[in-house]
Amino acid sequence: MKGRMAEVITVLPTRGLIFAETLASLNRNGIYDPIIVAGRPIPEAQNECVQLALEEYSGYVLFVEDDMSFPEDTLTQMIKMDQAIVCVDYPMDNEYSTICRKGDEILWCGIGCTLVKRGVLAAMKDNWFDTSYSWKIKSENPFKLEKIDNPYKYGGLDINFCIKARELGFTIHQLPGVEAQHLRCDDLQKGQYNEGQQYIYALPEVSHRQQY
Repeated sequence: MKGRMAEVITVLPTRGLIFAETLASLNRNGIYDPIIVAGRPIPEAQNECVQLALEEYSGYVLFVEDDMSFPEDTLTQMIKMDQAIVCVDYPMDNEYSTICRKGDEILWCGIGCTLVKRGVLAAMKDNWFDTSYSWKIKSENPFKLEKIDNPYKYGGLDINFCIKARELGFTIHQLPGVEAQHLRCDDLQKGQYNEGQQYIYALPEVSHRQQY
């Protein structure tokens, strides 16, 4: 399928280096012309991507980070779920999931490979990925988030996005049986600091799926 998949706009914020395997995985899913915003801190690039995506008609916006690799047919399966937000899990530091659950409910997830209905983004109006604050997650009580200043302005934007969506009444669903590969963490085997633009850190020591 050439061009953007029907009713899906794909956005790809990047610090400027996109993994070849990320582009290959997009192509495997019929995506050849994502909206790319490069050379800016990820939160700013993410918000600009959303602004550009909402200028075009689509039923969905697919968020893909520049170091994701996901299997063929992933996007088709996500669309078939027909949910407001559908995420694909991926590991941080080769070990921990980006999905936090409470029973059957997903509280938040990483946005690295996530399909969002246009109506969710429209309901949020603007500043979809807010970095004016972040959260400290306590392993002994992960549902009691402590608001903190985040000097890196990265790391809490995915949680903030999910909290906003849930406050508006939207639910988050996981695509079962599929896990994306987190290429940058796999290559580095450690956390990374990139001139204030990105900070990857190990999540609290909880079970792989963060099931509480």
